[in-house]
Amino acid sequence: YRHKIKNARKLMFKKGKRINSRPVAKYLRRESLNPTRNAFSECLSDEAFNFFLLFIVDLLHEFELGVWKAIFTHLMRILHAAAGTIVQELNWRHVPTFGRGTIRKFHKNVSAMKRLAARDFEDLLQVCSSTEVYL
Repeated sequence: YRHKIKNARKLMFKKGKRINSRPVAKYLRRESLNPTRNAFSECLSDEAFNFFLLFIVDLLHEFELGVWKAIFTHLMRILHAAAGTIVQELNWRHVPTFGRGTIRKFHKNVSAMKRLAARDFEDLLQVCSSTEVYL
């Protein structure tokens, strides 16, 4: 990636091309890169070393707060559209807490999805994957 950024910067600063010009975009657009050099690119200047491999994926915010929240929101819409007491059954649960490190106590109204942090979505995912859900 660094050689693409280096080439884009060369076009911008030596040839006077704009950041949104086609020649610069040819290097940056495919991977959504920015023509910015940071501390990693300065310190780890060996071209063969890919410092992007140093960064780990943050599953809590990448999946639980992103993908799982969208799925849970969609499931809540389906439950609200369905007739019956399905939403009330979701809010009335017999799942005890498992200590501070794992599943914590849920709020009284989980289906409203108010004041839920990423850890709450993680706990909901653990409970939903370990129990049978009947629709």
